Amino acid sequence: MNWRTTVAALVAMLLPLPMMMLLGGTLPLRAPAPEMMKGRRVAPVLSDQERLSLQSYHRDCRRAADCDFPLGCLPDHRAGATYCADSQCLTDVQCPDGQICLPLPTYGNGPVVRICAAIGLREEGEPCVELGRELDDACAPGLTCGGKDGFCARRCSTEGSPPCPEGFFCVDTELESLCLPTCEKTGCPEGQHCIQYRDGASACAKVHGTNCQQTPCAANQKCTLYTETLHPDTVWMVCLQSCRKDPSSCPAGLICDTWSCRPPCDPNGPNTCAEGFSCQKARPTRPWVCLPDRR
Repeated sequence: MNWRTTVAALVAMLLPLPMMMLLGGTLPLRAPAPEMMKGRRVAPVLSDQERLSLQSYHRDCRRAADCDFPLGCLPDHRAGATYCADSQCLTDVQCPDGQICLPLPTYGNGPVVRICAAIGLREEGEPCVELGRELDDACAPGLTCGGKDGFCARRCSTEGSPPCPEGFFCVDTELESLCLPTCEKTGCPEGQHCIQYRDGASACAKVHGTNCQQTPCAANQKCTLYTETLHPDTVWMVCLQSCRKDPSSCPAGLICDTWSCRPPCDPNGPNTCAEGFSCQKARPTRPWVCLPDRR
């Protein structure tokens, strides 16, 4: 056997070794790095088999720890529930017509979950619901529902390009930079007030109840604000005392309902609720109390 034949034989013997080592576990297999969004892991789209292997999949949850990895605890207003979920999509083309692939934060330190959500009717600067039941809850094409209080907004850059239109400012929200509304410089029409929201946003609205942003609540009460997507230029405000720790702690004349002390009422009697409020039940099993009349 000459030297060329010997070399060829050795090469033929050595070529399969890397593959044999890989299959045999000698060389470690590295899992692909998870996709990240603003420092948060993005939940993948799981196969049916993977979903069935997770005990918490689509089970009710209250916090991130209730969900198996890689699921997140997602509040879904469409279902009226909060459950453990993976992503439904990666891009818009994977969603039905009239829907977009929307990234949503989950509770606590859980992942971002991408969900197919409806394209709606709400205009820029109007209140919205990320996963609402109706088209009136969702944002028009080209806008996303973002910010802690939910406003339809276009994307922007905090470095100034692209800029926001007049009456808006660019803010770095939980998942992306968005143009949120502001009325602090422009002021509001007669009969409306410049209402402050989280993330520094503000918008003009008529106030039902007590404007507790101008007249502070008592020390043991919290200024609570309600909005309604069907009435974007209206808010309801009320000072509420918490009764979460002790349902019997409400002052005389008030009762504990949904963890707050509220005035009771009689749906068959005269309306004793404040202007803009009416006698309602938060749930069928709850008592009749004065709640915002958001019809």
